[in-house]
Amino acid sequence: MTYDLLLLIPLVLTMAAIASSSSARTPPTGDAFEDKTDWLQSLLDSGEGIVRFPDGRFHVSKALQISDGTRLICGPKTHLRLADGANCPMIKNREKRPQLTRGVTIEGGLWDGNNLGQQRDQPKDKTFAGAGPGGELMCFTFMEDFTLRDVTIKDPESYAVMLTGVERFTVENVTFDFNMKRPNMDGIHVNGYARHGMIRNLKGSTNDDMVALNSDEGFWACEQADIENITIEGLYNGARGFTGVRLLSRQAAVRNIVIRNIFGSFSHNAINFTHWGKDPEAEYGHFDGILIDGVFAASSLKKGQIQHGLIWFQEGLRHIGRVTIQNVVRTDEPDALNDVPTIEVHRNVHIASLVIRDVVQRVPGKKKPAVVIHPEARIGDLKTDGVLTLD
Repeated sequence: MTYDLLLLIPLVLTMAAIASSSSARTPPTGDAFEDKTDWLQSLLDSGEGIVRFPDGRFHVSKALQISDGTRLICGPKTHLRLADGANCPMIKNREKRPQLTRGVTIEGGLWDGNNLGQQRDQPKDKTFAGAGPGGELMCFTFMEDFTLRDVTIKDPESYAVMLTGVERFTVENVTFDFNMKRPNMDGIHVNGYARHGMIRNLKGSTNDDMVALNSDEGFWACEQADIENITIEGLYNGARGFTGVRLLSRQAAVRNIVIRNIFGSFSHNAINFTHWGKDPEAEYGHFDGILIDGVFAASSLKKGQIQHGLIWFQEGLRHIGRVTIQNVVRTDEPDALNDVPTIEVHRNVHIASLVIRDVVQRVPGKKKPAVVIHPEARIGDLKTDGVLTLD
């Protein structure tokens, strides 16, 4: 073998290694979906801080994991689709409990849950067992300084986004494109504990709560599951809304919540205060410092009612502190001959201080009061002003 040929052998081997490595990190071509889960994960694991998913169609067959200090930016035509039978979240943080995952941002992209190809009762990833109904699409647990923005979420098996144990978080500019083919299709579902958060500018209709703050549902992961200091602003539900905002407390508290500018037509509630506990003697409902400012909504029901008032306090909430409801404008369609009050406080609800002001309803058919307070409800300090029913 000549000396020149010996010199060429290492060069050939090096070029082959580079070609192999490059192939593993090359995005797919063409319009068809390809399973590039490992390639996408390799980008997230690159340690480069800012990670970009390019335009393209990608199948995801197991949960992508994102780590501390990562900013993921998806292209305007990045379409990530959960593969048939994946039965797992599409993305989650790489947990390192008891330490928090810090400084994660996810921006852009179409995140497609492909719910008709999933089976929530056959999970392949059991990280979040007991946290929800199963089939949650984007799951983040024990996070600090987390941001999710400018994403479109399509057809999740259940919740589009589930947050548990989050602090200093922002979720904004999210569009929901749901086929309404599954139950429990929440938009942004927050379990306690959660604090110091902003949820704003959400668009589309969901087949359950567009936003849920459910303190007690965090007990699957946390010993202390209060939710506090959260602002929810700018929910645009459209004509097919289910519930705009659900607040839930049994043992853990929900406090210091601001809800502003809720728009849409709802089959259930624009906003509700709930517990959904089963013990009629239990001391449910620890709410305080709740401000509702600006609800521009309608009931979509043509007759009767499904879940009481457009703004509703469930029976059996016994530990509510201060609540203010103001700037409510309800305008139902002419054929919406339903029995839904605009604001309803059910029996056995105890509220220390309730302020209701500047409420206007325009509803067809028979006269019905804008505000209904059950005789067996107890309100320590009730103030109402500017409550009108217009023709």
